[in-house]
This record gives sequence, C-alpha cells and structure tokens, in this order.
Amino acid sequence: MPVRLGFIGLGHIATRAHLPTLKTMADGGRVKLQAFCDMNANLLESQGKEYGVTRLFTDHRAMLEDEELDAVYLCIPPTQHTDEEFQIAKRGIHIFVEKPQTLDIAQAASFNQAISKAGILSQVGFQSRYYSTSEKAAELLTTRIPRHAQVSSFYSGRPIRYWTSRMELCGGTFVENTIHMVDLLRFLLGDIDSVSAFYVDRKPGEGPEPMNLPHVYNVSYRFVSGITANVTISRVLTNVTTSRRDVYLISDDSLIEWAPGKLVENDNTVLEVHPIPNAFAAQAEAFISAIEANDPKLLRSPYQDAMKSLAAVLAANRSAELGGELVHLNRLR
Repeated sequence: MPVRLGFIGLGHIATRAHLPTLKTMADGGRVKLQAFCDMNANLLESQGKEYGVTRLFTDHRAMLEDEELDAVYLCIPPTQHTDEEFQIAKRGIHIFVEKPQTLDIAQAASFNQAISKAGILSQVGFQSRYYSTSEKAAELLTTRIPRHAQVSSFYSGRPIRYWTSRMELCGGTFVENTIHMVDLLRFLLGDIDSVSAFYVDRKPGEGPEPMNLPHVYNVSYRFVSGITANVTISRVLTNVTTSRRDVYLISDDSLIEWAPGKLVENDNTVLEVHPIPNAFAAQAEAFISAIEANDPKLLRSPYQDAMKSLAAVLAANRSAELGGELVHLNRLR
C-alpha cells in the first residue's frame, strides 16, 4: 500500500524541491500524493492539476479532518506556524517540516513535545546531511582530531521572495538559509555549546526593497567538544553574478574542503560526484523508507535533534542583539 501524503504549503520549496521527487516515487507506486492545502486558491488549483491531486483545501484543519493520511509535508514560512504540528501529531500522522521550523524556540519545544508524545516519525528539511560528500566527511573525521571549522558565503543581496527578504518574517539570512551549514557542522562535529555574533545592519534606503536584512553576519561558535567554528555570511553583492560558498574542516594535519559534489583533503580529491546527487531525493527516500519500516533510525534530522540547529541560529541573532555577548544555547528562552 502506498504512503498517503498530504502537503500544507505549496510555495517555492514544495514545488521546486519536494514534489518533483515525490512524483517520481508516486509514479513508482510507493507514495500517493493525496491532498494539498494552501491559502492561495489559484496556486492550489494549478498544483493540483500539475500533480493530479483532486483533494484540495485552503484550511489545514479541514484537510486533516477529512483525509486519511500517513504523513504530511509542512512547508510554510516560520512565522506562519500556529497549530499545524499539534493537529498533525494528535492524529498520529508522521511529519516532515521545512526549516526554519519557527522563530520561537519555546514554540519549537512545544511542537517537539507533541511530536514526541504522539510517537510519530519526524524529519526536518536539512538535506545537506544527505550528500555523499557529507557522509564521507563524517567518516574521515572519525579518524582525525578536528580543531576548527570555517564557513563563508558571499552571495546576492537581491530579494528573492518577500518573506525571505524581511528580518521579522524569516529571522534573517543566518536563520533562513545559513541554518543548513550550521546543521551540517553539527552533523560533522557534534553539538554547539555557545555563540558570539556581530552583524552589520542595513540602514534604511540601502539596497533594493523590500530587503531589510543585515548586510553581514559574523558568528563564532564553541562546540561542546571544545572545537570552534567561524561562520561569515554577506549579502552585499547585489548587482553582480559573483558568489561563493566555502566550507573548511581543520584537524591535526588535515584540511578538508567540503562541497556538495566534491570533498578535498590536503589538496587531494577524496570524493567527486558527477552529477551532484539530489539531496532532496535522498532525504525523501529516507523519510518514506522510515515510514514503510517504522524505523526512526533511518532519519538523520528528527525534530528533536533539529531543534538544536534552530537554537544555534536563533542564539546567534540573540548574541548580535546583545552586541556580541556570549549566549549559551542551553539558556536560550
């Protein structure tokens, strides 16, 4: 019997990343795209036609009440989460949640409590854990002595979607986007203890509307193990096509450079994959397989663990608000 799926939220990440992969699985008989929910009636109708889904809803409570579902993909902006997780959990439906899960760590804790109490499978959308280069890096680090990591991303300051361009709606680039790299560092190096951050804020009138995000994010992490990491992000390259992202893992006598399709150690290529594998497909495979086998061990980012990545980026925002003051994650409220 195929896994019956519902979708709440049919925006960019759902239509560009999740649904195309799941359609392939549906064509193979492993899943059934059964019900869609979105507040935008036109989008709802067009995506229903695109994927052959006739059960369409503008209210998630009605969808959950009317449909017998095995799992739900929840793909809505972080400030729009209300009772979706509670409604899904109380019905015993497995849940996939796109990051960032919320901008309120207390709300995330309440969602996690409901998910844990219901005993359902949960997955948060940290697909970087599913690259083969991430797996290989994790393997290498088991025989290395890591000391430091560095992440730098320099990319466009142009607005993409309205909610991802507004600090109050997405939490800033560090929360909305860089959370992927912070989660990858946690996957490779363990849990984070504390953070200090300095941001360069955007002044009124600087850059295109509706962007109000900081120009630059400078963040320093200390891990529970004593490892440190520096993460630097900028969004000032508004009118050029140049961009760059670099990830370095530094151990005793080892400099590892990570990218989705290539892993290099001490200037020697350890792994190179062409074409770069679809991490969203690997993530979906893990989620559906976990449901089929009822095996949470197949999931690399269950909600409870993913809360720690959310806490790490929200704590960076808090530190920046406090002028760089050290914030301990276990004291975050």
